[in-house]
Amino acid sequence: MDEGGLMSRGSSRASRPDGVSGAVSDYMGMVAGQPTWPTAPARRERVLFKEFRQIVRRYRPSDLLPALAELSLAGGEPPYEGKVLATVPPWATALAARESALWGNKYRDTEVTGDSLRVIINAHNNIYEEDPSPDARGVLDIMTRLAYEQFPYQESIFEEVSRSHALMFEGAAEIPVEVLNDEAWHRLLGAPLGEIVGATFFLQVAAISNKGWFDDAVLDRDGLQAIYDRWPRAVIRERAAQLSSSFEEFKAAYEAVPHPPAGYERYAYNPLIKRPFLRMPDGRLLAPQPRLILRTVSPGALYYRGVEEFGESFSRDLGHLTEHYVGKQLRAITPSPDLHPEIVYREGKAEKKSIDWFLVLPSAVIMFEVKSARFGLLERAAFGGYQDKVKTLLNKATEQLERTAKALDENNPHFGHIPNNLPRVGVIVTGEPYYMANSPLVRDLLNEAPFPTLTASLREIEFLAGLPLDEVERQLVHIANDPERSTWSLSNALDKASGTRSPVLQRAWDAYPWPEDLDSDDEIPGNND
Repeated sequence: MDEGGLMSRGSSRASRPDGVSGAVSDYMGMVAGQPTWPTAPARRERVLFKEFRQIVRRYRPSDLLPALAELSLAGGEPPYEGKVLATVPPWATALAARESALWGNKYRDTEVTGDSLRVIINAHNNIYEEDPSPDARGVLDIMTRLAYEQFPYQESIFEEVSRSHALMFEGAAEIPVEVLNDEAWHRLLGAPLGEIVGATFFLQVAAISNKGWFDDAVLDRDGLQAIYDRWPRAVIRERAAQLSSSFEEFKAAYEAVPHPPAGYERYAYNPLIKRPFLRMPDGRLLAPQPRLILRTVSPGALYYRGVEEFGESFSRDLGHLTEHYVGKQLRAITPSPDLHPEIVYREGKAEKKSIDWFLVLPSAVIMFEVKSARFGLLERAAFGGYQDKVKTLLNKATEQLERTAKALDENNPHFGHIPNNLPRVGVIVTGEPYYMANSPLVRDLLNEAPFPTLTASLREIEFLAGLPLDEVERQLVHIANDPERSTWSLSNALDKASGTRSPVLQRAWDAYPWPEDLDSDDEIPGNND
């Protein structure tokens, strides 16, 4: 199909007698020792998404899905090297698994070999989207789609799991909430959040140590009582049921949500995100992309579950908890910073609220405005009015910064404890990453801020919390005023060499009774004997 031979089936290698592992071993052998892969062909082959789907459909799901699960694990843990992102991109294996589960045919008889995996990965890397409308291929559209497709897989799970505990569990005990209490966690998940996180961790370790497989019968084996003392067996069993679906349920979940236009199905919803296990014909569970298992207890995953169950009251709770969480992270900076919360004041007869947090430093006042709104499925695929949502959210934050600055400049008495003679830097904090928010592509859509302003995710605020206070001051002021670095994501612009893990996140992680002899590289015996 292409001049470089990367898509050609004529170069197929002989199949190995040891099945799936042989196919993955063959594939990894093909790419071993090559500095970059795939080698750039003389002409890049364009593969329409419908062609990619047909390539995946050549193989029985019962053969291809286990191979994809094993291949998913071959890349290791993030941060990934460039070669891993080219040869074993985790989003590619997840997409191929989705297409196999949706459209695969159990009557296919083509054997899965190392060359099969090479063709699938290369076809994914060459997917070309047709234009459903004249404005669908703008640079911002393309970058937004790719960012939401790829970046979440490259983020460390430590922050995601720890953030859920510190943000939702600890936060709900620290400030008033409407619905997010112990009863709510039972209603949402069937057990306390701590037990659910532990059970989910167990399932991920089990799947990783057994090439993606989990057999419920392993829970009845001897030698696991030390684990059940921490995380009850019944909770682990129930959690496995919550995170699994039959092929019919998987297809129904896919059809139940909005989809991007034809040709852009690559960016459509993947039900593995919510339920990462598929129930295979032999009754065992298989996670085609095992790294998705523990992400089901990330704040983003729990947010959508909570909104489904409790509606706007849960969303309001999360908004207040997110504002509180940002302050909690900022207070953790050492030495203790001069930090002040939101100010309620009057402007004429009207009662107003300032931005959420003021960090007063010797050379500047850093003003934090927190927004917890999240993108919907179509918005992450750069459809469904996503530009309007970005503009609305970030312009609202900019207006809040501007109003607060005006109150400071007018010497409003409620702001007497905040210096009004220092330079200001604005930081708009979003509940989930808006990956392109600092780029000129987005800034050109927005109202101009009254002073240098950056957009940061919660993950980036957590990076700040691990830096010494003088570094926070030096770096934020420098980045915000640098014409180039201010257009980068804050995580890339920050120099984190002098920092440590956020103390808030570390305490949250340590709140769980992780077994000292069990981590993500250990094995839980018996799943795949």
